[in-house]
Amino acid sequence: MTATQAYNQKIIAIVDDDTTQSQATAWEIEDAGYKTLLLDEGHFHNVNELVALVRENAQAAVCDHRLSNSGFANFYGAELVAALYDLRFPSLLITQYTEMDTSFSIRKWRHKIPVLLSREEADASTIAKGIEICESELCGKIPSTRKSRRTIVRITNIDEKTTHEPVVDAFIPSWNPHRAVRFPVSLIPENLRNLLKPNTTIRLFAHVNTSAEKSDDLYFEKFELAPEPDEDDGLA
Repeated sequence: MTATQAYNQKIIAIVDDDTTQSQATAWEIEDAGYKTLLLDEGHFHNVNELVALVRENAQAAVCDHRLSNSGFANFYGAELVAALYDLRFPSLLITQYTEMDTSFSIRKWRHKIPVLLSREEADASTIAKGIEICESELCGKIPSTRKSRRTIVRITNIDEKTTHEPVVDAFIPSWNPHRAVRFPVSLIPENLRNLLKPNTTIRLFAHVNTSAEKSDDLYFEKFELAPEPDEDDGLA
């Protein structure tokens, strides 16, 4: 057995509430040379239950984001991937609702999701590469697109009437000064949330991966109040 063959003997758990989709994902993973374990049945009310099951039976995981079909789970796949990330367990997230969920339930956990694939992107090649990227990041080899730095985040609006949870619209000048990005208010510390008003601009510092190529890949953490802009400091 070659080293590559030995490597590919690892079992990849597939967590998906849709049995048809989980089987399709399994075919792609098997085409990449891995064994698969389908976790598409049951009822999980606590993310730690599913985390334990995945870790006991596999060496990596591919998780769908929406897991509430037929009461499979009362949490999102993004939260599951983040919990596995904390335990240094390689896992990637797949969703067919990228545009709908990125700003809400995915963004909340994005800093702990090394790889996010749309359903149409998920094939044998991208999944195999995604697992490698996850393993590399967990070993400390973080790509520049995933490294965060302290930067200005200019929040221009809060929307509390969404069907999900309150979100803010923000600009990150060091990433793209002309394109707004949405993220959940819950990412901002409670002591700063009272500053958020509809159609009112406030400036915060946050740690953001400003080298990300797509807005879907941006994550935000460690918010703090920024000083009033100085025309000479380049941060206005």
